[in-house]
Formats: sequence, C-alpha cells, structure tokens
Amino acid sequence: MKSERAWLLTGATTLFIVGTDVFIMSPLLPSIADEFVLTPAQAGWLVTIMSIMYTCGSPFMGSLFDQLHAKRSFILWGGLIGFCLANIWTGLSTSFLMLLCSRAVAGLSLAAIAPCVYAYVSDLAPSGKRAAWLSFIVSGNLTGLWVGTPLGTLLADYGGWRSPFWLIAACSFVLAWINLAIWPQTKRSHSPANAAGPAPVVSMLRSVLVTVYWAVAIYAVYTYLGTTFIQETGLSSSQLASTLIAYGLGAMFGSLFGGKLADRWGSKAISSTSLFGLFLMLVAVGLFYREMPWLYFLLFSWSIIGYAFVPAYQSRLASEYPSHLGLIMAWNITGMYVGMTMGSYLGGMLYELGGFASIVSLSAVIALLAGFSSLRAAPIKKEAARPEPDHFRL
Repeated sequence: MKSERAWLLTGATTLFIVGTDVFIMSPLLPSIADEFVLTPAQAGWLVTIMSIMYTCGSPFMGSLFDQLHAKRSFILWGGLIGFCLANIWTGLSTSFLMLLCSRAVAGLSLAAIAPCVYAYVSDLAPSGKRAAWLSFIVSGNLTGLWVGTPLGTLLADYGGWRSPFWLIAACSFVLAWINLAIWPQTKRSHSPANAAGPAPVVSMLRSVLVTVYWAVAIYAVYTYLGTTFIQETGLSSSQLASTLIAYGLGAMFGSLFGGKLADRWGSKAISSTSLFGLFLMLVAVGLFYREMPWLYFLLFSWSIIGYAFVPAYQSRLASEYPSHLGLIMAWNITGMYVGMTMGSYLGGMLYELGGFASIVSLSAVIALLAGFSSLRAAPIKKEAARPEPDHFRL
C-alpha cells in the first residue's frame, strides 16, 4: 500500500512539473514576444518546436521502455535530468534562437518522461482501477494549469519570465532521483512486449488519431488565451491568472471524474461523450468569451468536459494494447503533441487572419470530427489480462 501511494504521488508530482512547463508558455508568450520583438505567431513557435521534438523522440523511448527491464527506470531518470538542463538553458537564453533550441531539448526530454510514467501506472494499477489511477496521474499534470501556471505567471510578474524555468529546473533534478528509487524494474502482470509479437503500428496510429483531433481542438484555443485576454478583452495579469485557475480546476476535476466514470461505465462511452460535449462548449466559448461575468464558468465547463477524455481514452488504449503499454502511451502522447503542434500553428495563423473567434470555430468542428472518430470498434481483440467494462455496473 505504501508503494502504491509512492507511485501515484511521485508520478502525479512529476507530471505536475512537466505540465507547468508546458502550460506556462501561453501566459508568458506576450512577455517573451515583447523582449525579443516577435509577433504572436512567431512566439507560438516556442510551443510548436517542443511538440515537434517530443513527437520525434517519444515512439523510440516508448519502445525502449517495453524492451528494457532492469534498466528501464533510467530512461525516466535521464529524461528528468535532461529536462532540468533544458530549463536552465531557457533561463539563460539571450536570443530567440537560444530559446527555440532550449525548448527543443525540453521536448526531447519530455519524450522520456511522460510515456514512462503513464506506462508504469497502467501496468501497476489494480484490476478495475486502471482509469482511476490514470486519472490521478493526469490530474497531477493538469494541476500545472490551475496551480503551477498561475503561480508561475505571478512569479514572472515579480522576477521576470525566466524565473519560473529556474524553479522547474530545480524540481526536475530532485524528482529524477526520487523516480529512479521508487519504480519497480519488472512488469507486474504482462509478459515482455516482444513475446506478444510485433506491435500493430497501423492500428495504433489509427487509434491515436482521435487524440490528435482532441489536442488540436483544445490547444489551438488554449495557446492564444493569454494573448486574446490581454489584447482583445483587456484583462489584467491578476484577472488572467484567475481565468487560468478556473480553466485548470475544470481540467483537473474533469480528469478525475473521467477516470472514475470510465471504470464504471466504460472508457469508450466516456471518451466519446467528452468529445461531443467539447464541441458544444467550444461553440459557447466562441459566443461568450467577451462576457466577463460568464468567462470563469465557460472556461471551467469547457475544461471539465474536455479533459474527461484523457484518462478515459488512455484506459481504453491500455486495454486494447496491454502488451505494448510503453509504445501505445508514447504514441498517444505523441498524438497529443502532434495536435498541439498543429493547433498552435493553425491558431497563430487564424488569430492573425480572423481573431480568436476564427480559432474557436475551427476547433469546434475538429472536436466534432474527433467525437465521430472515437466511435470506432476496437482495432484488435482485447487480451484477457485486463478486462474492461463497456456497460453500466451497479
């Protein structure tokens, strides 16, 4: 029991630090753009380059995690050490090129962190609690939205935009050694991936496409929230921080409830419902984002519905590909970052052409496409090691 608590708390804390680093770029982009004389679209490349580099490294790291046994925790350790160094580099950057390079290294390091944590938790979770365990880990990541990002934004107001990255670097260094110490080196309930035959890559990519759509719909909008609220609605720094808290709280609760509901009602039902709900909420955000009394409620509702998808769909993928946990988690998060890359690029282009409303309109259409895509049948026959309910259980 103590080991289980240590796994969950360490995994959630690790992804909290990672999430803070990823999500904090949105509110810091205006300050970075001012210092280096950039347009919003140019500054958005700091998000894009990190996503690209994660995409390049994640499948390799996930496959390596499945193949290694006694040394697989060193993948996670190395990723956190690299993440520490990348954030130090970000804090020391004196040019936009240096910033881009530091974010590229951060993306490669992240490729060795997130898939390993999700794969460990998927493998070690007790039967019938996989989605709940994943939701706890996801909530740690998303706590970076409502705790890490607003605190980092306020810290940047006093110490400059570089100061949050120094703190993230220090936390990453400490967590590297904690993660190395606590995770078991062998799988609990599955044979090595190569014993089950080669990974069904085509089926995996088809499954992960749903996550790509979801990420485009979410992050095309999220990346430019800070810019929109400052330039179009005139929010102060404290008001911007409070809106991010509302959004982050919704994301955290959405991930927690999404996991519990997926264990009870089935991950396919919950993930699909979340995507159709995301479509409706994006329509509402596009219509009412200038209405300040409603803004907090809109952001909270949008994120609580949208982020219920994450643990539910991760649990579904883990059940469909139980012998390739590291690889499917890597591909799924790769899909998320491909979507972030596409979303940040499309968002910047649309923001310059038609403003925030055009970003939300496209995102709503993509969310609807994701919902229909998620209704697919299971691409492979599920293995008996981890049955999952697809119906309501009393």
